[in-house]
Amino acid sequence: MALSTQSLPTNLSPDKQREMLRQMLTIRRFEERASADYLAGKIYGVVHCYIGEEAVAVGVCTALERGDRIISTHRGHGHCIAKGAEPARMFAEFFGKENGYCRGRGGSMHIADVEGGNLGANGIVAGGLPIAVGVGMSIKAQKQHRVCMVFFGDGAANEGAFHESLNMASIWRLPIVFVCENNKYGMSMDINRAMAVANVADRASAYGMPGHCLDGNDLAGVAAVAKEAIARARSGEGPSLIECKT
Repeated sequence: MALSTQSLPTNLSPDKQREMLRQMLTIRRFEERASADYLAGKIYGVVHCYIGEEAVAVGVCTALERGDRIISTHRGHGHCIAKGAEPARMFAEFFGKENGYCRGRGGSMHIADVEGGNLGANGIVAGGLPIAVGVGMSIKAQKQHRVCMVFFGDGAANEGAFHESLNMASIWRLPIVFVCENNKYGMSMDINRAMAVANVADRASAYGMPGHCLDGNDLAGVAAVAKEAIARARSGEGPSLIECKT
């Protein structure tokens, strides 16, 4: 069942709100510069910007601890910064420098900051979902007090890997938070032409987990829902699905 955030307490102090706003602005400025450098031919490969979705990454990551893990997507610069990555090292990666996070080999789409808990991004639609299940199994087997958060788009919600991953995560009660960043288009396909249900989160009930559907630009609401889902995963109650429309 899709839930609203209206009844959830936010409990964000003024200092915390300022910190989150600073992170959002950092992501926006980073992406503007990355886009300009790419268009100027200074960055090779492809750059997929996160502009307009900043509240999702900052909101859901704010309750994560450094030891928690995230798995990102091809549009993952915002996730990196929200999890604590250094913009300077990210830019070094873009420009193929040895002091980049992947020694310049990953570029824009494949940044990983393992020490910071970012296990990496990839350009495969839904490719991170099965990996998250493996990470969740590892966390549970080692009895670690950690959570894995995996990001994916609305297009990924129609891949077989989405259904298999949610099903297995629920059966095994894995400490995973599934975050769908629904920007309403999978490439050029309108989501209304690709799905028979109104919300991706409506599918959560089929796999016995909570499903939350919310405005991805409501920073406080995103933070409140994510905090609840992370606490649930960390306490051993299993996974949740959060759909942020953005």
